[in-house]
Amino acid sequence: FFFNDTATTEIYTRSLVGSVRCVQETGINAEYMGLEMTEKRPLRKAIFDKLKDFEPQKHYNATVKITKIEHSVVIKRVDAEPMKMAICLVGDETGCAKLLLKDAQVAFAKEGETLNLRNVQARMVKDRIRLEVNIWGKIEKGDKKIGEVAVKNNISEVEYEAVKEHQLLSLPHSTPFVPNIFVPFLI
Repeated sequence: FFFNDTATTEIYTRSLVGSVRCVQETGINAEYMGLEMTEKRPLRKAIFDKLKDFEPQKHYNATVKITKIEHSVVIKRVDAEPMKMAICLVGDETGCAKLLLKDAQVAFAKEGETLNLRNVQARMVKDRIRLEVNIWGKIEKGDKKIGEVAVKNNISEVEYEAVKEHQLLSLPHSTPFVPNIFVPFLI
């Protein structure tokens, strides 16, 4: 909305958001709506998690080391544009997992390289966890040194099974389960 009158802006803001105060507190396009922000919130430092704590269908920040590049291919998308893809085995001191890199991210795929992954998603692909950094995430070179990677604790080798919510109550209490309706597949 582009209005010159402040009162008109407040009226339309109240009808859309609920109150002008709500817009000012949350900082939703305050400059765009003609409101003046009184204070800016400082950015919080990122909290980096360990791979052993990753659960399916959640987002994390992690510092990992590339131990192996498993596949590196160039495929054609639907619009006939080429797309680079690489699947790498990455890990830290607590575990390892597969990471999918696409297009410009493939430039980071070098064995022994340390990466900071921001907002990496633990996606389910064929009942296993695979890490992906999508458009909302960020990948950059890390400066933290990671020693020996725990290759034996590969969270991408654990097979998960989708369970409906009403079936969670019937599982034995000793069964470890992930609250996001995925449980490890028990043989």
